[in-house]
Amino acid sequence: MASELIAYCGLYCGACSFRLAAQENDRNHIEKMPSYYDKLKDQPLEHCPGCRLENKCGECKIRDCAINQHYNHCDECSDFPCDKITNFNNDGRPHHSEVLSYLKLLKEIGEKNWLEYMKKKWSCKCGTKISWYYKSCNCSN
Repeated sequence: MASELIAYCGLYCGACSFRLAAQENDRNHIEKMPSYYDKLKDQPLEHCPGCRLENKCGECKIRDCAINQHYNHCDECSDFPCDKITNFNNDGRPHHSEVLSYLKLLKEIGEKNWLEYMKKKWSCKCGTKISWYYKSCNCSN
């Protein structure tokens, strides 16, 4: 099974604003999110379990499709990129807009290298984790 930090759709769960807000007890990760998340911004900080764990993060046709076809992520499918993943990539939510390129990179370099690349991409030079909508830390870097 693929790492729990690689969503079926190609999102890197290590940069999830909800996940990091809970892990780091830092509401800045969610307060910087777009207005369509406003109803969730005042909720208690709870760890987002991601789509690979038992407590799924919600209904997801992409996850269901990958599971039904026994794929670790969408790039393994012969129909990639299908309408589901293309529509998700183009739905206007900034953190979704890179899934097609992330999946292509994943296929090209493999899970281990992809995870290393993403960990570096979503970390400040000082080592602080950054998220999809809180892309800086308070250090001087």
